[in-house]
Amino acid sequence: MISSAMKAAAALWVNDYLDLYNYAGRIGDTAWQQEIVDILKQKDAYVSEAVRSSKLEELWTTFDSINRKMLELYRELRETNDSWVTERLKEQVRELKTERLTVSRKIKAEQA
Repeated sequence: MISSAMKAAAALWVNDYLDLYNYAGRIGDTAWQQEIVDILKQKDAYVSEAVRSSKLEELWTTFDSINRKMLELYRELRETNDSWVTERLKEQVRELKTERLTVSRKIKAEQA
């Protein structure tokens, strides 16, 4: 499903190409106009790729964020001598590993 933000981005993309089409017409470049028409005919493919790319970027950002949190927890584990705190930190690390695995699978699926 395409979000409203992606629909708006797609509309802007089309409008930009229509502006280029009109400009090409004003300068008499019919070859460029035809090239633009061919690109516009493939709008769905371009929009789908933009959606996929945006989703991948978001997943990688999430993956990186999880890794940063895990590194911080590992640092805290090295610095603590309290067994109760150690167990809480280890539980948080396990949860983050599970979350990271889920995100990794989504990344792999998007890249397939």
